[in-house]
Amino acid sequence: MPLISVIIPCYNVEGYIDRCLETVVNQTIGIDNLEVILVNDASTDHTLDKLEEWEKRFPENIMVVTYEENMRQGGARNIGLQYANADYIGFVDSDDWLELDMYETLYEPMKRGGYDVVQGKCIREHYPSENPIDNSAREDQTYIFEKIDGFYKRTVNNYGNVGECGGIWSCLYSKKCIFDNNVFFPEHIAYEDNYWGSMLQLYVGSLYVVDKIVYHYFINMQSTVTARNAVHQLERLDIEIAIIEEYRRIGAFDIFYKELEWGFIKRFYLNTMYIIFVRFDYIPDIFGFMKEKILEYFPNYMENDNIEGCTAREKQLLRLLEIPGDITPAMLERVKAAYLKTY
Repeated sequence: MPLISVIIPCYNVEGYIDRCLETVVNQTIGIDNLEVILVNDASTDHTLDKLEEWEKRFPENIMVVTYEENMRQGGARNIGLQYANADYIGFVDSDDWLELDMYETLYEPMKRGGYDVVQGKCIREHYPSENPIDNSAREDQTYIFEKIDGFYKRTVNNYGNVGECGGIWSCLYSKKCIFDNNVFFPEHIAYEDNYWGSMLQLYVGSLYVVDKIVYHYFINMQSTVTARNAVHQLERLDIEIAIIEEYRRIGAFDIFYKELEWGFIKRFYLNTMYIIFVRFDYIPDIFGFMKEKILEYFPNYMENDNIEGCTAREKQLLRLLEIPGDITPAMLERVKAAYLKTY
């Protein structure tokens, strides 16, 4: 029985998948302790050929699951979860790569403490780097969360000294925590990990953060979340609304109101405006929709304590929401010009 099931969605990554899998099969924990589930998400290049080559090399440890319908990363991860046999789950993006001791580093505290999640650090890479990583400032943290009305109240104050905590790919998860609470990914939509993480954290009672860089997140300018003028980037709005509506449905909205409020303002509005200004050559007609939703869910958002810590650019965007009536395209173009001057 493998210790860890590693789920890797793969869509048109023939140029990256070998680099990724080299760092998976050479993990210091040992390939025999890993179950690697490669989900070919209707690739149209030679990705499937490469995956099948890897499966032939490691038939006992690598499984290729292929689908003709593109499910996006959320659907591919859900498929992988259905095949997972190990007690612990890891997710990897197919254009990224791992430190060779990543799963050993995450598994040791998981085995020792029985946490729901063990999280390592990541570093963002534009290209593979030969520079050594400085992990000397080690300051691991343990968190045990309080349960309120059936959900865990997550408060994390100290993330250590190196790298970023990143996303779901630098973590090791208890399979039991995922399946007992039926937390799965939305399908056929981008930013699915924002939704999944927001749902899972309601059920995470314990977290161990390893202050060590274990994962390399590749900044691929052709990827789903970085391509220019890609309308699917605005699916982030649908994801944030889905989070709010699901919290309402399960009775968690009032419990986590302040946390949801700031997360919504940040991801739904401020981060979306950043993407529009930086990655679009035109301004999509969504400002009025964003303002409407903010006022619907969080009419007193300006009272949130986190507003004080906003940058000058962010405060400028927040002031736009206070202007009565419609904001004209010409006004948004002027705001964009001012915003980019300070970018």
